[in-house]
Amino acid sequence: MNYPIIKDHYGIKVVRDDLLPGGTKSILMESIDDPAITEFVYASPVYGGFQIALAMYCKRVGKRATIFCAQRNIKHANTLKCIENGANVIEVPYGYLSVVEKKAREYCNKPHIKKIVFGASTHENKLLIAERVKQVIELLGKEPNEIWCAVGSGTLISSILMAVSPNVKVVGVQVGADFKTMSPNLSIIPNLSIIKYPKPFDKESKIKVDFPSTPNYDLKAFELCLKQKGEGTILFWNVL
Repeated sequence: MNYPIIKDHYGIKVVRDDLLPGGTKSILMESIDDPAITEFVYASPVYGGFQIALAMYCKRVGKRATIFCAQRNIKHANTLKCIENGANVIEVPYGYLSVVEKKAREYCNKPHIKKIVFGASTHENKLLIAERVKQVIELLGKEPNEIWCAVGSGTLISSILMAVSPNVKVVGVQVGADFKTMSPNLSIIPNLSIIKYPKPFDKESKIKVDFPSTPNYDLKAFELCLKQKGEGTILFWNVL
């Protein structure tokens, strides 16, 4: 596992997982792999980061990554990055995520093909990321007062909550699907706050920062973190 890198930006401690090929979830690849599987399938929003991590990993180990995503007139930069890394990208017309997921499931009709759940959101994977959170706290020398991150599948924020004490305020910025619907059990945790970004998922944050951050995802969370953070040590998790 690549050890975390933390850098100071605008008075905030930023976990720079954008420096990993494929971001935070690239650390999960070896746990997901299976010798019996030669092709991994994933249904992804075009803005998602896990698809890139999967494409890069499969290229490295000589397996096939097939990514299902919504069809667009102009391919998203993340789609192009998957293609550059050898992924088989299948674009679905009128591709709401539920439709894209259905097409991906239908594709997986052979024993050597495996579909990965959205966000790689399994308990085992959350435990792996929780260990990374503990490494970050070890590097800081103490728990931060607040931890901020964007919320998509809920995998990262679930992992953060597993790793910290109730004294740490955890703030998730909901950038897409309703977080309460996707992770109802987490929405009642006392030290967790969820803030909904005021614009739809396909609208990018316009702020300019001095580190790479996905404008449809992490950057939206960082924008609100800058505006609404409290006092003390503030940690921001930059996934990709």
